[in-house]
Amino acid sequence: MEYLAYGDTGLEISRLCYGAGRLKDTCDSYEAGSKLMLKALEEGVTFWDTAEGYGTQPHLGEAIRQIDREEVVIQTKTPAKDYDGASASITKALRELRTDYIDVMLLHAVSSPEDLVMREGALDAFREAKAAGKIRVIGCSTHVYTGPVMDAVIDHPEIEVILTTANKEGRMLEGGSIDRHLEYIQRAYNAGKGISIMKVVVAGNISETDMPEWIAWGFNLETAHAINLGMTDDRHITLDAGLARASARQRLIQRKAA
Repeated sequence: MEYLAYGDTGLEISRLCYGAGRLKDTCDSYEAGSKLMLKALEEGVTFWDTAEGYGTQPHLGEAIRQIDREEVVIQTKTPAKDYDGASASITKALRELRTDYIDVMLLHAVSSPEDLVMREGALDAFREAKAAGKIRVIGCSTHVYTGPVMDAVIDHPEIEVILTTANKEGRMLEGGSIDRHLEYIQRAYNAGKGISIMKVVVAGNISETDMPEWIAWGFNLETAHAINLGMTDDRHITLDAGLARASARQRLIQRKAA
């Protein structure tokens, strides 16, 4: 598995990120979800992404209970916009994840510069939690949105991580073209932000036959530190981990040949 620095955050992550958004839909218990997380860890996937709204923090918590906390980097999100809501979300995340700290806490689905301004209360809660050692890194998800929101989050000095949509055809992206969006991602990368990409396989709306090609596109995007993929069974974990390794080997060969 390929490991790298998550921008300038000081965190080291696996390039393949376990997107846990669908565990609640595909696993009939927290234990079943935790088994998938632990299977991924065996494959070298040390970066796990969840969110309060997914309802899957407890699945990760059950897995975290069984390992050394330092083995994984946990990224979660809150839709809260005010201080009280975000503070409650942080407390809930710590409890459900069975941890004393969250590695990366994101504002979830920031859609515009105005929306980011409206989250200032939530950011106050993030700042307080970071000072108390409850979270390590502050960031945001722009979900499917691009355009001016990308300028706003890139220019914000306290946003250290950006989770954003990117795939080979720009599907699901709202507010601009994929070419322009990739320029934003490049600028964020150059600024030292940690960059994760999502919707790489259009939320699963790609045929099984075409999926490896779409996933490979994500791993070939050098400005993405992490490729966030939803894995719902052992077979998908093995496939995605294999593609991650193959991409790393191919890029290493290309660099040596250059």
